[in-house]
Amino acid sequence: MIKVSDYIVKALEKEGIDHIFGIPGVGCGHLVDSLKKSNIKNHIVYHEQGASFMACSYAQSTKNMGAAYVTAGPGATNLITGIANAYVDSIPVLFIIGNKDMDTLKGDLPIRQMASQEIDIVDVARPITKWCCQVKSLDEVRYALERCIYEAKNGRPGPVLLDISSTFLRMDFDETKGGFVPGDKLESDPALIIDALNTSKKPLILAGGGIKQAGLSEDIKYISEKLNIPVVTTVVAFDEFFDHPNYLGCIGVDGDKSANNAVKECDLIITLGARLNIKQLGKKRENFAPNAKIIRVDVDAGELSYRVGKEESINADLTVLVPKLKDRISEISPKELWASRPEFKAVAGGNEFSVEMASALCRKLPEDLNICLGIGSHRRWFLAARDIKKDWKVFQSAGLASMGYALPAAIGAVLADGRPAVSIDGDGGFLMNMQELQMIKREHLPVTVVVFNNHCLGEVMEFQKTVFDRNYFGTTEDTGYLAADQEGIAKAFDLKYTKVTEVSQIEGLDIDFNVPNLIEIMVPDNIEE
Repeated sequence: MIKVSDYIVKALEKEGIDHIFGIPGVGCGHLVDSLKKSNIKNHIVYHEQGASFMACSYAQSTKNMGAAYVTAGPGATNLITGIANAYVDSIPVLFIIGNKDMDTLKGDLPIRQMASQEIDIVDVARPITKWCCQVKSLDEVRYALERCIYEAKNGRPGPVLLDISSTFLRMDFDETKGGFVPGDKLESDPALIIDALNTSKKPLILAGGGIKQAGLSEDIKYISEKLNIPVVTTVVAFDEFFDHPNYLGCIGVDGDKSANNAVKECDLIITLGARLNIKQLGKKRENFAPNAKIIRVDVDAGELSYRVGKEESINADLTVLVPKLKDRISEISPKELWASRPEFKAVAGGNEFSVEMASALCRKLPEDLNICLGIGSHRRWFLAARDIKKDWKVFQSAGLASMGYALPAAIGAVLADGRPAVSIDGDGGFLMNMQELQMIKREHLPVTVVVFNNHCLGEVMEFQKTVFDRNYFGTTEDTGYLAADQEGIAKAFDLKYTKVTEVSQIEGLDIDFNVPNLIEIMVPDNIEE
């Protein structure tokens, strides 16, 4: 017999999880007590959304499952944005909700609430989780936890949610009964890819976030080198291949001309772990790769139902198929390398001064670093700069594009691999989870916060400039928005503060990236351009 909360924590330890994120509460009190007795480092955050983003970047960095816990009601609902982020970006995270005692919950009664803070978080989260459940008896505990872990990590990864009452968390149970039996993995035969490569003259590999999350980038590089096949990526995976000699850049709206031209010219695209969404293909999917046969591999059959051009689909697990393709590489005739790596130059992404600022910052940053990008104009400037370094890991809220992501993601990345992190954000997005600076201060984490301050909500302001003929509202400092005092924030959280107004100043920055910093970079708002 074992206490349920101890059983859950031991299961997390068995999965190799050494950091967890959450906020103590009555509902999850027994879980917190069990964590205290474990080898897992329990990090107390200052808002549940912060915990959810930390768990996401931790999972992405470790290529393992992340975990976060909260109490019921608002604790659970505050996780929703991070759960959605994990869902659309296919990140394996276990979210544990410590609920109120079972005899205080409404059950099947047709009322809104019985216990204080009671909310049906399972039905709320169901559309944005791979699997979720509320444990309703001791006999369900082992099955529910084992299935959560399996669903999070197998097939197409994603978030799972376990809602478990404090009634059960404090009880002892027989952990040998009621386990989950997983189904068989998808069969993954690379024969179709091998045949297509042998008849192709201008093949191209498109690697997406699925390759990055599965840790298969080195295998793709090996295949590219052995067969002389150029590689393009989605924006989320560009940092995995940026220094490879056969890499042509990232495709799509935010991509490189060289990569998009290669897509137009190739006669075969092998698409691995890429969703082929609108940002990648454009609104007219029929114009994508007009001269190419497309072989798309995805573990999610639902993604394959949305076909592109002359597509043949393989519903397969990349972690099985790619190693098999690598093992059979001798069956494929090497090609003449038909497209060569370009010199990457700044691409369209913003005003020249802002891109120069981003480029100078990139040159100043050290190599061994985690880079966490928030959503906003600054992200376009960073991607436009193209001054990427070999050992950077770049984290983004790619599919959900959530403001408030960068700072907590930087914390999760630091704790995952111990390397310093830089959170790159705008003045608007930074404020959305600014409270996690207190965690950085408390744990002396090597996180440098870079805030590009243009005193407006830049991307929305640009939209209003174009669509509404400069009729701004709620996006500029004279129409309802006000940027915060960044120096005052740095002082409040005991961070070293540096203000930059000119590109030349960045070169002379004296920054110790092993301690917390806040760098404010002033850029124009472009309201009158």
